[in-house]
Amino acid sequence: MGQNDRIDDVEGREITPEYVNERVNDWLRRLDTLFKQIKAWAAATGWTAEDGAPTPMHEEMMERFGVSERQQPTLRVRSGKGPEIWIKPKGLWVIGANGRVDMYSRKGAFALVDVADTFQAPQWVLHRIGKRDGQPFNPQQLADMV
Repeated sequence: MGQNDRIDDVEGREITPEYVNERVNDWLRRLDTLFKQIKAWAAATGWTAEDGAPTPMHEEMMERFGVSERQQPTLRVRSGKGPEIWIKPKGLWVIGANGRVDMYSRKGAFALVDVADTFQAPQWVLHRIGKRDGQPFNPQQLADMV
């Protein structure tokens, strides 16, 4: 890229290192809020939710603009019967969404995507991987995974 080349996001904002860092911080806040909600749903059902090993976040946009690697949380949910759901962020910059979190259980693989606009309140929609019929994420869908 030359000095006069400018990259804009879909809303026309210039992408700068500060912008990328702001997006990463927003993503990590949304993950924290989502994981707290899942933990509350799990507790209300009598399940346990444990933090897993963090997973590194160093996406192409971060590398391109010199934003340092960050750590993303992961989560494991267990029902009283033993089945588990593993929850791991997939990425912030994904086509058609404002971030994606993958969820795995004995019933399959699922993609939880935030369909809200950048820097807006998240709107999480759950899709079975390979299907397009997503539904707003709720406690019943979590229960149905085990």
